Amino acid sequence: MIPAVFFGVLGLTIGSFLNVVIRRLPIGESLVWPGSHCPECGRKLGVLELVPVLGYIGLRGKCAGCGVRISPRYPVVEAATGAGFYWAAVNAAGPLDFVNSILLLSGLTAIFFIDLDHGIIPDVISLPLTAAGLALGAVMGAFPDRAIAAAGGFAVFWSIRFIGTLLAKEEAMGFGDVKLAAMIGAFLGIRMAATGLFLGFLIGGIMAVWLMAAKRRGAKDPIPFGPMMAAGGAIALIKGLAVLDLYAMCVARIWSL
Repeated sequence: MIPAVFFGVLGLTIGSFLNVVIRRLPIGESLVWPGSHCPECGRKLGVLELVPVLGYIGLRGKCAGCGVRISPRYPVVEAATGAGFYWAAVNAAGPLDFVNSILLLSGLTAIFFIDLDHGIIPDVISLPLTAAGLALGAVMGAFPDRAIAAAGGFAVFWSIRFIGTLLAKEEAMGFGDVKLAAMIGAFLGIRMAATGLFLGFLIGGIMAVWLMAAKRRGAKDPIPFGPMMAAGGAIALIKGLAVLDLYAMCVARIWSL
């Protein structure tokens, strides 16, 4: 009964907090102290400067104190989270489904950028969210499906990591990716988790080819896979059924040739 726009605004605020998590968590800083400040000059941000998206626009993308450029990632994360919350409010089948969607989207957003910047997926994000996804599944009557998806995702990615490491004689995949696969399964269940992880591999393959073609990465240079998995999981949540329909249509056309 609450207008979806309210949840969109709430998402903007959560996005602002996610920016703090993305920046501070990997380097071991407190998420609450000190308050929001310019990382360059240390100036504490004013109330109006903290308004999601609008604060960035008002500052014209620069710190009012030292003039250093503020990364456009900040408003992007805020806007994306707000849009995700709004989408969840419009499309959720009920309160529990809404909570399921916003928890997954928030976790995937934080993981996307942390892994992109630091090459790690913090356990403090993936493990509690895996437990939350399974708990929500139990309440929603989907626990067996989600438990199998989480265990299956973990087992498949652990196997890929193990075999890849043996063949390459160096770590082929971070263990954080294995735990992320379990987290995605805990929220999406077997069918949508499989769709999301497949999309992650597809996106990862496309990005790897593009990076090597553009000579931004060599064949042996590590490429974070967590962002690809996070993107795949988000797409599966939002458009998973459409992706499956498209896949089925393509297969049917191929078989009809």
